[in-house]
Amino acid sequence: MNSNFLLGLMLVAAVAFGSGKSYGAGPQMEFGPLTELRTDEGRLSFGTIVSADVVSWSAADAQDLLIARLWDGVYLYPSPDLKTIGEPIRLCDQLGHAVLMIEPVDWDGDGRQEAVGTDRRGNIFCLRRVGEFPNMRLEAAQDPMITAEGLPVNIPFVNPKYRLSETPEALWPEDFNYTYPTIYRPAGKRTADLIVGDWGGELWFLPQVGLDGGLPVFAGQAYAKRDGRQFARPKHLLVDERGQTLLLGTGMEYGIRYPGGAARPVMYRNSSTQSDDLIVLCGMTGNEWCYLQRAGSGPGGEPLFKDLGEIVIEGLPDEGYDAYNYHAVPALVGSGAWPDLLLTRGCDVAVCRNERLPGAKPKFRFHHWIAGRNVSTRGYNFTEILTDPRGRRYLLENDSVWHFRELLTAGGTVRLSSTRHPLYDQNGIFRVDGDTDAQHGTLWGFHRAALWDYDGSGRQHLIVGTDKGWLYLLRLESPLGENGRFEFRSFGPLKDSAGAVIRVHHRAVAAPMDLDSDGRLDLVLAGATYGRGDPRPGSGVYFVRNLGESADHAPVLSPLERLETIGHAHPDFQYGHAQLQALDLLGDGEQQLIVGTQAGDQFRGYVYRPAKDRIALEHTGMVLPPISIEERLLDLDGDGHWEYVRSGGESLIAKYARTTVVGGKPGSGSDARGN
Repeated sequence: MNSNFLLGLMLVAAVAFGSGKSYGAGPQMEFGPLTELRTDEGRLSFGTIVSADVVSWSAADAQDLLIARLWDGVYLYPSPDLKTIGEPIRLCDQLGHAVLMIEPVDWDGDGRQEAVGTDRRGNIFCLRRVGEFPNMRLEAAQDPMITAEGLPVNIPFVNPKYRLSETPEALWPEDFNYTYPTIYRPAGKRTADLIVGDWGGELWFLPQVGLDGGLPVFAGQAYAKRDGRQFARPKHLLVDERGQTLLLGTGMEYGIRYPGGAARPVMYRNSSTQSDDLIVLCGMTGNEWCYLQRAGSGPGGEPLFKDLGEIVIEGLPDEGYDAYNYHAVPALVGSGAWPDLLLTRGCDVAVCRNERLPGAKPKFRFHHWIAGRNVSTRGYNFTEILTDPRGRRYLLENDSVWHFRELLTAGGTVRLSSTRHPLYDQNGIFRVDGDTDAQHGTLWGFHRAALWDYDGSGRQHLIVGTDKGWLYLLRLESPLGENGRFEFRSFGPLKDSAGAVIRVHHRAVAAPMDLDSDGRLDLVLAGATYGRGDPRPGSGVYFVRNLGESADHAPVLSPLERLETIGHAHPDFQYGHAQLQALDLLGDGEQQLIVGTQAGDQFRGYVYRPAKDRIALEHTGMVLPPISIEERLLDLDGDGHWEYVRSGGESLIAKYARTTVVGGKPGSGSDARGN
């Protein structure tokens, strides 16, 4: 998943959400406080986890989870035993870093753990724990970390096998490097050295050479970026017993695989051999487990390791492709002999028991996912709500796999069932290609769906806008959920009446609306160039007219045209996103269209109605607070009121809020109505 796109979205939302600010004249919609969308029973979503450890910060004998969430900050989940998990305490935000990963450590031997932080630009810094549970926080104590010579520590991306593609990621390789720290403190050693794995699959060794004001001082080696900025890098890039640089895992860039990717180490003291070893989880497109046995020391005192190959984790569920695998991290549970292994995957945390077998390599067995009743649920991109013949309502989500989850209401509270029903077409599980994320090839992409009654049948057909900019129709030909199967007939990529594939830049979004007053729902479309492969780079709001049906009941569509917006001009841009949604916003029977673009408009939702005298959109004067691409207005509980739904996106924690219309039309009431 591209490292930049959701950061921008979340910063926009953080500034504008909840301000109560009105953006236009006439009726305006406001969003209330956010509430987590929870599941009835199932895995607890911790958010997208980029670092995890077990600490005893809530009590001396506690097994608290210390979780760093992508784009968000650091949280402490108090727990006596990793079974009963308390409500999290937010210890800090990102502290000025786009991504913050942390590792707890007692720097000065006083018995109190502080932390070291790293980010995705190769920076390292120190954090101090302030206060006592539950009133505690983490503060930056030294940012960036400074060597004894006064240079900021920075770890460069130096993978020798990395190949620059024709269109490389904007940050690679000069100023981009996810860095994953582990404390390396061999038996009997008081100082806490650091071993840091990086995005290129290398391991770096930073020996602690002293303390200054209670903060660690590390040895470094001066180097300069291409622009002349001066930093210190670790002196030691770790090698094996033959002197070969350790290059672990497999990386990917635009379909090109190369050795070395995302090395995430954790120190493991082997109870059988008494060796101070490393378990390394590595790889960008799939996870590999490497076991590195300590094989002595180099000339500078740096550890040498022998690669013993993969370790075995028996029983670990194979849940197929997950776009978040490269954010998975390992941790150990217990400070004594035979520690168990903690493994994160996306927003989930698994506990794997140590099999306690003698030998040079440990063996683990999957035991359970951390779960519970009425817990935060994973959410990524909720798009529509469909209803089965018995009146049960299902939320459609696109993640790495499209699926439906039943909406449950009890006591006025909405919940999501933990049971996921895949979306099938005539070929099996419905899948469409991605196009914009260099690290995932075509396996992952950002897609969206909307209900489209294109044939006037009243059936719950879906129009899908894809990452590649193409459109697909999902035609519902049998009752939703019949025999427990949610199956549609797919058509696509859709072509226009001249036979050309309709393409709307990247990450296309579609919203049905009758633009020409002929009684058929046309399509308003939007998208923007986000990566390579767009034959006509740019962005915009477009339309195709619905001209009827073909012999096989597919829609006949006019060629793509730019759509005029009267009263507001949406700026053109690249490397951004657009949002569309058609709905009866005020509950007065009038269908309206929300258009939000990222660049210039910062996703503020301009509300339009079809113009009367030509094919165009006419601004109503209503402008909503920002609604980004993974957010929608949906009636979650079926009570006729819209909720603002923040599906989760890369944060993977779904939230929603009540909406209220201020200054509404007479008779519309004070709340925004569903249809």
